Amino acid sequence: DNQFWMVSEHGDHSDYVRNIKANPSVRVRVGGRWRNGIAHLLPDDDPVARLGHLPKLNSAVVRMMGSNLLTIRVDLD
Repeated sequence: DNQFWMVSEHGDHSDYVRNIKANPSVRVRVGGRWRNGIAHLLPDDDPVARLGHLPKLNSAVVRMMGSNLLTIRVDLD
């Protein structure tokens, strides 16, 4: 697919969320390959529900450690 989804554990307090706010052009590694894209912060998305569609082990850690969950969608080039 041409989208990459993630959930920030600490929302606006995460350094990478601050970086996205300053410049939404990002690179993510997908399937061992770097892809360029544009990141979108989605404060109205349900991050707990979103975690249900992401890798289970990582999602469990994010739920347990997270203090201010925030969904991020990257539209890949």
